[in-house]
Amino acid sequence: MSGDSARYSWLPAEAERDRLAALAGTLTRTLFGGRPGLALFCGSLALFVLTWRVGVFFNDIGLFVPMLKRMSEGYLSFGPMGELDYGYPGMHHTDGMVYGRGYGVVGLSLPVLWGLELLDPLVDLRWLVVVGWSGLALATCTLVGEQIGRRRRGLVVGVVLAAVALIGNAWFHKPFQSDLTIMALQLSTMLAGAIIVVAVYRLLADRHGETVGLLGGATVLLGTPVAFWATTPKRHTLTAMFVVLALYAFARSRQQDESERNARRFRGGAYACAGLLAWVHAPEGFTLLAALAVVDVPTARRNDARTLAVVGGMFALSLVPFLVTNVLISGNPLLPPHFMNSYHGQSPTEIPGGGVNGGDGNGGIGDGGATDGTASDGFWPVAVLGTVLGAVLGKFDAIAPLLQRATDMYVNGFVVMFTEPGEVAQIAFHWGRNNHETSNIFFDGGTNLSLVESAPVVVTLVALPLRRRIGELRAGTVRLREAVDPVDLVVVVFAALLTCLYMNRLPVHAMVTVRYLHPLYPLAVYGLFRIPRIRSILQAQTRTAVLSYEATVLFGAPIAFGSLLVFETAKGQVVQQFGLASLVVATALALALLLSQWDDRAETVAAGAFGAAVGLATIYLLLTAFVLMHYGPSALPAVDVLAGEFRWWTLTMPR
Repeated sequence: MSGDSARYSWLPAEAERDRLAALAGTLTRTLFGGRPGLALFCGSLALFVLTWRVGVFFNDIGLFVPMLKRMSEGYLSFGPMGELDYGYPGMHHTDGMVYGRGYGVVGLSLPVLWGLELLDPLVDLRWLVVVGWSGLALATCTLVGEQIGRRRRGLVVGVVLAAVALIGNAWFHKPFQSDLTIMALQLSTMLAGAIIVVAVYRLLADRHGETVGLLGGATVLLGTPVAFWATTPKRHTLTAMFVVLALYAFARSRQQDESERNARRFRGGAYACAGLLAWVHAPEGFTLLAALAVVDVPTARRNDARTLAVVGGMFALSLVPFLVTNVLISGNPLLPPHFMNSYHGQSPTEIPGGGVNGGDGNGGIGDGGATDGTASDGFWPVAVLGTVLGAVLGKFDAIAPLLQRATDMYVNGFVVMFTEPGEVAQIAFHWGRNNHETSNIFFDGGTNLSLVESAPVVVTLVALPLRRRIGELRAGTVRLREAVDPVDLVVVVFAALLTCLYMNRLPVHAMVTVRYLHPLYPLAVYGLFRIPRIRSILQAQTRTAVLSYEATVLFGAPIAFGSLLVFETAKGQVVQQFGLASLVVATALALALLLSQWDDRAETVAAGAFGAAVGLATIYLLLTAFVLMHYGPSALPAVDVLAGEFRWWTLTMPR
């Protein structure tokens, strides 16, 4: 027995290692789709932490901080009207109590907050971030080296990078006081951003192989604004996550090799994503539900009672947080706080009809006239379920006005798309400067980019073989059911509905990267890798695309930073110049793709332009994170010092 006390006497060490390796492999395949997906997940988090500023980017993000604090204490409201000493956009009121909106954003951050509260007394959280980032860098380099057949070299690079980062961050380390709530909110959206990347990888890998999946995941991470919004705790990243997860679940439900049981579960999971998204933002959840239902029911393999019961049951369970929250706040399970009256600091006597109608004044969960419970009853009391069911049965009259309002939003947006070509061109191609001039620290009238300027790679969708498909349909060589893939059709329908939903509200003064249409970026990447010609070009010219990306970042980033030092430019001017450069590269990419139909040499140019387009999006992320938009300290001490030096140089450099 001597020397064996460190392991079980009945289990040989080799068998134990094999068992742990098998368990790790199973978890990796289940959660990430294999080691390539794990590499993308670790790389995504490493990039997000590198560009992470702990603070509030938009003023309406400040709403979620007190919301999360109150929710962690068991309350949904902020308190009685007229007694608050703070106010944020997005506050609403009912029955004399003030509430927020987007409770799904806050609810999904609760587990992260509880974890931070457990760790905070035990360890310096900034040291935890420093060590964690070094670990992520090591894991990413090792896994990437493994994917390209250079595992040992990747391990060496990872060890060196992790050691240098650890020493550098330790050298510049200094503690900073940060609210745990904002850290929890940002960490939750960073996790959601990493899930988006992995989901796109798995979706494409299942359909076209690991190579295409890796290229697609890397394009989402480095070539779209997903990384930009990952550290900003607004709903946009969560919306994109649920949309991509729903698409992946829907695709799995249509795979021929899936069993009937698994197909039903994945099909129900797609609808469950729509239900959870409704808790985050009801109109977007309804949009996802509509896109799924319109495509799913006519194209499903089976619509028998058992299948529909499983799908409907999973969707109903996913709606519980949404319905319960609405009942507790408005008393109507179909009326989310987003549609209640806005609160702007007014007192109850200033409300038409005046006075407080219900509520005990303590801001508890039972406020708002919905239930008679108090905060001491627990956050999700069992009695609430009965209340919800009763309220659903008694509130059918509320469906009509909500449906009417939703219909008006979609119809108005559809009309705008065909009656306002100037606005459509501004949103899609070149935003430029508009009449919404502001003078605050972040936006000086020109820091908005269009869809193509934000992610030039989306221009590759011009290679869609629509004309050929239409010709095949007219000739009768292909049936409509064979020509239209159900998964692709969900993407098209959702993209059209989401665009119609927001088109009548755009443009607004603070969009940055057309954030209301944020889910379209990962969907566009999926769509472009579904085009056979794009896949063949990038698979054959992968080296060219990677070298072009590296050259763009290595040379373009210093040029971009250097121009800030040499020329006296405002933030809006810098961003608009970047947008014009993105348009030039996007135009070159589109022309090369069109010419590649007749000249094979254009394929090399297209691959190079694709890499450059992804590189420009990466430069924009670095430029905004390190210099342009400084709204809080960087999570990594060394990055904080370097970013501070860059900003100081831009302010003091003689011109």
